[in-house]
Amino acid sequence: MNTRLGAFGRQESASTVILATFSSGCFAFDNRVQFEHGNASYWTYFFAMLLSLLLFEATVSAIKRRGGRDLSTLIGASGIKAVLVVPLLLALLLGAVQPQAQFLLTVTQYVFVEAKQTSVCLYVLPCFLLLTALGAETIVRTSRLFLPMLCLSLFAALALALPQYRAYRLFPMPITAPLSLTLECVQTLFRTFLPLLALLCIGEGTQNLDAMRFSGRLGTLIGGGLTVLALLGLSLTFSYANLRDMPSPFYRLLVEVRTENPTMRLDRATLFLWMAISLLSSSFYLYAASVLLMKTFGVRDVRPVAFLLSALAVTLMLVLYYDSETTHAVLRALYRFGWTLAVLPTPLLWIRTERRKRSCVCAS
Repeated sequence: MNTRLGAFGRQESASTVILATFSSGCFAFDNRVQFEHGNASYWTYFFAMLLSLLLFEATVSAIKRRGGRDLSTLIGASGIKAVLVVPLLLALLLGAVQPQAQFLLTVTQYVFVEAKQTSVCLYVLPCFLLLTALGAETIVRTSRLFLPMLCLSLFAALALALPQYRAYRLFPMPITAPLSLTLECVQTLFRTFLPLLALLCIGEGTQNLDAMRFSGRLGTLIGGGLTVLALLGLSLTFSYANLRDMPSPFYRLLVEVRTENPTMRLDRATLFLWMAISLLSSSFYLYAASVLLMKTFGVRDVRPVAFLLSALAVTLMLVLYYDSETTHAVLRALYRFGWTLAVLPTPLLWIRTERRKRSCVCAS
């Protein structure tokens, strides 16, 4: 099989998870749902990140018991491939599309106001096709190069926004609305677990399971920490009532800290840097979905599958871009219940694994 996985170390794997975690946490949410109950997204994201780590640890332990190196080991041994693979593939595909749909809206409304969405997508499609065709090693090593730039741009933006911060905007506090915040934490699992799910799909390219586990832990903690800082800065800058109706909150944050000094114009430069990071992370999801599909059903080459999923992702971007009641309803449903696609199939993998092991013991 031509998976084009290559070989990479812990630093590259962790860097990829960091970028994917930041992209999913900051650019893939629905404002009307995310800020429905107040400015507590940084709290709910933190607890959702911890739950995702527990789920990741349990999945890695199940893979280790089966003697495999990635998620396809569990799925291939389960006997219910289609039931397990389809929701996971949909989760990775939606995870790749959601941040790109947000950036498509930002670019066409605030930067290139006369450009059509189809023209912008023509620039996105070659990026997906090239990155997924080159394989995992290209994606993870490029992620390592982008990581210092992400940290520098984020810290600079948050530091320049200090005069805009107001502590009274942090409402509600966690103890004031436990039920609604718990529900929001569960919904956030979709975004926090996706980077770890993609890493599980390409685990064969890492050194071993211990290296993959270390990279997943480190990448989630650092990427989650950066996301929590970004969401906290956003919550201190705007009230939740404004954020619910704000199309591109992080671009508005960059505009708020813009100064008259040309050397301090970080808004558009930072925007395009974050767009590049988001494209890289979305390609990571698409490639992981391609490898999962390839290994599960025995496809010989990953590139045709990657090209197909890339084209499908760009098509979904265009469909979700159009402002209609139908698209709004679909996006809200995906945000509220999308976690079921990524989170619910994994316990089925553990159950099936235990059943097979017990049946083998009984037979012996």
